[in-house]
Amino acid sequence: MKRERCWVWFRGGINELPQWVGGFYASTDDQEGILIQHSTYRDCRVPAWRVTQQEPSDPHAAPEIPDNAAWQLF
Repeated sequence: MKRERCWVWFRGGINELPQWVGGFYASTDDQEGILIQHSTYRDCRVPAWRVTQQEPSDPHAAPEIPDNAAWQLF
């Protein structure tokens, strides 16, 4: 299992814009998706389209979101 720093896409909320959030660590293994970890969030598994290892030049530029995309894998 390889662990790398990453940015995760969040769709925003009532008073928040959608944005990339840094400070996460991403790990992959034989299970579906990417395990993301952060000290102030609970560990969870998300689809690969929500994660990037390169710092986004525009923190509000959305990734390519697949139709009927899952936002979190359980």
